[in-house]
Amino acid sequence: MPMPPRPFVNDWLWQCLCPGFPPNLGVRTVTRGGSKLLQRNACRRDAAPHGGRQLRAYNAATTGFRPFGEKAMQPPSQNQRQKRPLAQLPSHVLYEHARAEGAKGNVDEVLNICRVLLKDRGEQPNKEMYTAVLHSFVSCNNGTAGKVRKVLEEMGFWSDTGASWPGRPVIELDARGCECVLEVLAVHPDYLLRADILEYMKPRWLTLSDRGRCFVVAGMLRERHFEQALEMLDDMVRNKAWVESWLFDKAIWMLLEFGEVEEAFYVVSLKEGVQSQRKGTGTGTGTVQLSDALWGALLDAAAQKQLYEAVTTVWTTQVQPGYLKPGTGTCLSVLALASQYGDVRLSTDVFRVLTERETTFTTHHYELLITTYLKANDLSAALSVILIMVDANLKVDAATCHPLYWHLRKEKQGEDSRPMQAFTLLQEFETAGRKVPTAAVNACIQASISLRRFEEGIEIYKAMHTVSRAGPNTNTFNLLFKGCNQSARKELAMFFANEMIQLGLKPDRITYDRLILVCLQSGDLEDALLYYEEMTSTGATAGSKGLMKPRRKTWELLIHKCVVQGDERAVALLKDYKEGVEEPRKMVEKAVVARFEYGKVPIEAVDAQAGAAEKTTVAGGAADTSEVVPASESGSSEPQTGP
Repeated sequence: MPMPPRPFVNDWLWQCLCPGFPPNLGVRTVTRGGSKLLQRNACRRDAAPHGGRQLRAYNAATTGFRPFGEKAMQPPSQNQRQKRPLAQLPSHVLYEHARAEGAKGNVDEVLNICRVLLKDRGEQPNKEMYTAVLHSFVSCNNGTAGKVRKVLEEMGFWSDTGASWPGRPVIELDARGCECVLEVLAVHPDYLLRADILEYMKPRWLTLSDRGRCFVVAGMLRERHFEQALEMLDDMVRNKAWVESWLFDKAIWMLLEFGEVEEAFYVVSLKEGVQSQRKGTGTGTGTVQLSDALWGALLDAAAQKQLYEAVTTVWTTQVQPGYLKPGTGTCLSVLALASQYGDVRLSTDVFRVLTERETTFTTHHYELLITTYLKANDLSAALSVILIMVDANLKVDAATCHPLYWHLRKEKQGEDSRPMQAFTLLQEFETAGRKVPTAAVNACIQASISLRRFEEGIEIYKAMHTVSRAGPNTNTFNLLFKGCNQSARKELAMFFANEMIQLGLKPDRITYDRLILVCLQSGDLEDALLYYEEMTSTGATAGSKGLMKPRRKTWELLIHKCVVQGDERAVALLKDYKEGVEEPRKMVEKAVVARFEYGKVPIEAVDAQAGAAEKTTVAGGAADTSEVVPASESGSSEPQTGP
């Protein structure tokens, strides 16, 4: 007869030897036969995935023998287990709960605890209860500065008679109570109440802790008293008081919100110094700890405010190492700032960041890079960027090359011709097989004309075909017509006009405008009027939105010349002028009316007929530069003078 199996005893010795085994929940007897034992073990194995973990003891030994990959069981939280009613808790525990709930801002829970202490335990209102109630008003939803005032009034805070309400003694605040009120006022600012609390602490020798001073600074920041807040914060740092990290961050965010970017970076320097002192590294090392969002806000605000040193600091310490990924808008602002200061390294690094995120570069990006190289006096690199734009099939026009023009015209005295230097570099690029745009050559011509070196501009124009395959365009001839007007060379202007026609280029408004000015400069009023008629008729037949018309001052000069020479076409010009200009000058109309209705000749015409060099005087001996004389008196060889 086989011997029965030995009974299995899951006692304390077994748990010490096999701590991973489930503890024994009760006294169990093992019956004879192996079927029931296997059945019980099978049931235990089947239930292990569901309830086996709940049967294990929560001790260090169990954790040591946990199977690989199995997560540790967390003890049930306070919300999971049944809470004991407040009435069953001891009084000292209730005070601890009231203090903890007050710090969390749970106003209702604090009031329930105080209600149990007052009604069930028969305790009198004391400073611990009021401190917890005051501290609970730190909640941004349920607390206000008005509620704090009401509780303080109930405590007799402003009482001078030794009693708060009738029959109740005054309850004094201690240092912690005052600090709790200051914390509430940091969330719900009230400058007068904060001043009362600080004044209340002085005669009672209640020391304001470093934490309380942090709350005072935070309240000042909420009240927009930035100067006082920064002064107190600076004083705390100077005296090596403990300043919470959240206070620095709060100050930076609020200063950035109201556009005080310089002060925000000053706070950053204060925080950097404090962290360096705490780490024992002496002076600041540029390793101040801020969140990525705050670094990004600092970089964006500094770039918009054009703070070069601040931008370079943030970029070199956060962006270059890869800690911060600024937005595309911030990168554009940084690129614009770098273009103003000629920081090539910063500009190229911005392009690196934009390239990593596969940004499609536009004309705006390249224009800023061109400006950066020109500011750094790297003309060759700037021209190379222009050629890169051509290779990228981006439009290169006069606006794109405008920074190049401004750089070329700022030629220093005794320096070699900058326009010729740029044109020589363009020739070298073209020889190397690069495609040179006409706009770059036009910038060289425009700079030469602005420097009053028209002959140099003509030389560049003559050699344009060796540089630009596209050849001259309408803007090229407009620039040449400007030079002809400045040098009063009408014959050369007519030559350029014929060459423009041979090349099949269509004139625009600026072309006709400058041809009119060239004719007026040379005294050829008839040709100027012919160009004016051709201009208006071309605009009518070209299907444009409106008639082509000269610029305002050109129009006025044309009318003035007609009035001086007595050409009656000035009346028609005046009509077109009044219709084409938003606010026509009354003096122009007065001159036309005086000439053709009253027969008065402008003094300029009288001087031209008399050939006199001095100013014409009117009757009475007073000089008059705008009045006219009758046409019947203008036939004499001498101007009319007074008696």
